[in-house]
Amino acid sequence: MNSKKLVFAVTFIVLLTVILFISCGDGKKEPQLEGAAKERSDIPDLYKWHPEDIYLNLDEWQKDFDFIAANLDKLAAFKGKFAGKSATNPPKSMIKFNKLSEEIWIKFERAWTYVMYNYHTDLTNSDWVGKMQMLRTLAVDYGEKLAWFDPELLKIPQKTLHRYIKQYSELEAYRKSYDDLYAQQAHVLTEPEETIMALAGNITGTASDVFNQMTDADMKYGYILDEKGDSVEVTDSGWVAWRTNQDRRVREDYFKAVWEKYDGFGTTMAALMNGNIKKDVFRTKARKYESTLHAALEGTFVPIEVYINLIETTRNNTASLHKYNEIRKRVLKMEHYRHWDYYVSLIETPEKRYAYEEGVEMILKALKPMGEQYIKDIEYGLDPNNGWIDVYTHTGKRGGAYSSSSYGIHPYMLYNFDYDKGLTYEDVSTVAHEVGHSMHSYYSEREQPFPDKDYMIFNAEVASTVNEAILAQKMLDDARKAYNKSEGTEKEEAKQWLIFLLNKNIDAVRQTFYRQTLFAAWEWEAHQMGEEGMPLTKESLSELYGGLLEEFHGPTAEYEELSSMSWARIPHFYRGYYVYTYSTSYAAAVAIAQDILAEASGDEKCEGARDKFLTYLASGSSKHPVELLQDAGVDMATPAPIEALIQYFSDMVDELDELTR
Repeated sequence: MNSKKLVFAVTFIVLLTVILFISCGDGKKEPQLEGAAKERSDIPDLYKWHPEDIYLNLDEWQKDFDFIAANLDKLAAFKGKFAGKSATNPPKSMIKFNKLSEEIWIKFERAWTYVMYNYHTDLTNSDWVGKMQMLRTLAVDYGEKLAWFDPELLKIPQKTLHRYIKQYSELEAYRKSYDDLYAQQAHVLTEPEETIMALAGNITGTASDVFNQMTDADMKYGYILDEKGDSVEVTDSGWVAWRTNQDRRVREDYFKAVWEKYDGFGTTMAALMNGNIKKDVFRTKARKYESTLHAALEGTFVPIEVYINLIETTRNNTASLHKYNEIRKRVLKMEHYRHWDYYVSLIETPEKRYAYEEGVEMILKALKPMGEQYIKDIEYGLDPNNGWIDVYTHTGKRGGAYSSSSYGIHPYMLYNFDYDKGLTYEDVSTVAHEVGHSMHSYYSEREQPFPDKDYMIFNAEVASTVNEAILAQKMLDDARKAYNKSEGTEKEEAKQWLIFLLNKNIDAVRQTFYRQTLFAAWEWEAHQMGEEGMPLTKESLSELYGGLLEEFHGPTAEYEELSSMSWARIPHFYRGYYVYTYSTSYAAAVAIAQDILAEASGDEKCEGARDKFLTYLASGSSKHPVELLQDAGVDMATPAPIEALIQYFSDMVDELDELTR
């Protein structure tokens, strides 16, 4: 999640993309799971979150909305009071501006999240859509009226501003924000230009909006017959559940129904992607960055070497992924290993299911190395009595899972579990993931001054994935012990469970690291094509994606021509150089988790690992993203964490190979 700082005139525009949510997805559309036929009224109130903790009713929401609208002109009236003839007392004016800005920010954040939480549990309610549109319009209005801010602030010499900060302690909390602005000075435009950039916020999201409307509402995928011969309606998000079906014919039919629909709209999808990339090129050129990659990363103070290092190191280390595909082909006894065979389990043993409370207990036990206070905090947040969580899927609910928060209010977590069947192992892992996000927000907001309370997207997924990695290691360790101790028929059962868990954890690396890095490579090369004025067509974008599929997955995997259209299904591409953070975060998180577990087992070399990570969770954006991870014990500017993750993956693949021989 990008840092939220009111000192920048573009902040309110950026707000719309940064406070929406942190998703646990991997660049795919998340499923509405099998129990979605239930109505919200069928779900016990205990398992529903409490938006009323933000506002008791819409009248309270409207008061905050009206306050924001009424006070934007008051903020705009500060123009000329920081620098120039009317600037009689710049530091005092800055203090007053910051105070009002914070108040407006807090109210906007609450107003947005309140609408979002209600809308995401009732997507059929157009009233909530209307209120989101009201807030978007308000955000654009803010950007237009505050376009003068950055250019005017930069008229103050940096040394003079530091003198103001020394004189007035109220400005100290903004020191890093101001210094970051000076560091980006070459990319801040004149006031009229900044006004134009703010107004452009009304149109630069068009490609993304059209994509979402098309894929969420307008595109219909028809029906297939399931393994019982019953007719099943195909949906894009449903692929995530149906791709694991044991009937290969069903998987193939479902895959083709979805991909053929995208292929049929291929020219339209390419036109949308062309518009999306041109939007990024426009912003890059307007703000005088060297490339779209520079614009995306330098703006968040992540060195581009981190991105390049990720791509190059991963592309040089795909041998274990190739081997995994070979194992899958062998174990599944397939002459041809196809796209629809990627996700089916290697064993047919029915997966265990857990009640929500059982899943929480598993997480609490696994995370004991994190210390008593962390356990108490996540236990409170995951207790459904406290209103932080919305647990089960139902009709009209947004799919997937996320954590989100607004200042002064506890975090919220949305899930989509099957009420009747309970949680799978992956669902339990999802709970651990999202509560990690929530603790990151909870601790950072508590410990950091307002301007630094939030954190960059580069850091966000680390907090959540450490929880997942520790849970996975605990489950694997327990399964290995059970396998080694058991005999006879029990040993075979224990072996199958160990294979199942290995399969799941290997797939987690494949999907969250390798797949996201493939996405990142495609996105970078597609943007380079756009920067060079090359055609961005269905054919050129598909050729690029198809080549990367073959490179990453090796000769064992066989692809249809349809597979090359996969780029068209990825909503994350409309967020601009976002997916790479899943890969870097996964590598960093596994390294940190291993150190925490090693410390808990008595390894003196890893002493302090837990405390460093807990400090990281409370650090917000007090330092730049790579520095924060360095303090936590991981240097993402080097190949070491990437190589360590690849070795971790390789070791599990070798273990799986041995167990399945």
